[in-house]
Amino acid sequence: MIKKFIGSLTFLLITLLSACNTDDEPKVPDLPKSDMTVIAYLLADTSIIPDDLWTNVAAIYDGLSLMDKPASVYIYWDGTSNSSFWDHPVVLKFSTDGHGKVNGQPQLPQDATVDEVVELAEVVKEYPQQMSTDKDVMARVLKDIIGMTDTERLGLIAGSHGSAWLDKINFSRSFGEDGGANSGNTITIKDMADVMKSTGRHFDFLLFDACNMATIEVYYDFKDVVDYMIGSVLEVPAIGFPYESTLHYLFEHSIESYKKVCDEFVKFYDPDMSDGGNWQWGTVSLVDNKQMDNLTSLVKREIVKNKDLLATYTPYHLQEYGRGSKTQYISCDLEQFLKDINGGTLPTDVKDQLNKTILYKSHVEDSRYSEFRIDAENYSGLGIYIPYKSRSAWNETFKALNWYPVSGWNEVTFSWNF
Repeated sequence: MIKKFIGSLTFLLITLLSACNTDDEPKVPDLPKSDMTVIAYLLADTSIIPDDLWTNVAAIYDGLSLMDKPASVYIYWDGTSNSSFWDHPVVLKFSTDGHGKVNGQPQLPQDATVDEVVELAEVVKEYPQQMSTDKDVMARVLKDIIGMTDTERLGLIAGSHGSAWLDKINFSRSFGEDGGANSGNTITIKDMADVMKSTGRHFDFLLFDACNMATIEVYYDFKDVVDYMIGSVLEVPAIGFPYESTLHYLFEHSIESYKKVCDEFVKFYDPDMSDGGNWQWGTVSLVDNKQMDNLTSLVKREIVKNKDLLATYTPYHLQEYGRGSKTQYISCDLEQFLKDINGGTLPTDVKDQLNKTILYKSHVEDSRYSEFRIDAENYSGLGIYIPYKSRSAWNETFKALNWYPVSGWNEVTFSWNF
């Protein structure tokens, strides 16, 4: 009887303890953690886009809520000094449990404001006022964030103004702007690539949420530090990529998932979808940067082979991706150019290599804005600058690029002073 009583008492205690430890919500199993960390480097101390980048922070929260495994995004935020939240740069962290909760919160209602979402961010690092486009500052920030991560893979989103490789055009020089509109406090593509290399880590992807960055001159500088590039040859609408529908695809780090990022971008800005409001235009492509050396060697061959033709060549008949007088002919379509200098026929090995390098391209059809309409027959997803006489300042900058001596342009003797 005693043994039976003790056994019954033990059973009763276990039952009571189990009942006491039961939460109101059913327990969910732990999920395997993502092997990818995404870093977003957002520079909003500039003109036009601060509110849009602020909205992107909330969209990143929404995107994480769709994840099916635990994952984290670290956001370096440098906004305007009159920001209602932080008047100095900070690193924010959003983490999902893979079950819809982000930073411990359930998916928010549709009418949640941007500020209400951002308030849920964990501030993991604060900085004094600093120039976020400075090479040393960017390196320190990326190293600080990487030091907080323990994942095998890294991806980087770069969000701000952009002007490809050009020197001080429109709002920026290459990428980013800090210190206010037209401040000139920017970072060159070469310096940015050097910063990423200095971290000692290789990046799975670099997504340029900035205008005009998908050019061969830009991507060449990142060939040794990033596997895949996502960007646009055109201006990117100010509200940028729709992270609420694309972020979870970035964590899948596969060619197919990166293609879906491109699809969601175009879908967002398609006039028939209307999610992008009045911002109804856009181009986007996915480039395998591991193929950049092979593509470069073939581009050089074609330029050198046609150097006599190119001595007097003008790009005015090609599809170009600038807008207005300031950016006109910032880049022309790479494939169309290579085809044009070969009498309208693309060499087979060049065509094959373009297909290996440019894995995916898409664009918004029937844009409501004529300056952003794309000729699909002459759109490859990657641009190239073609030196011409009326852009003397650009040409001087162009000759200082890493791309210039490896591309064959240095072997062309132009009919004008270059």
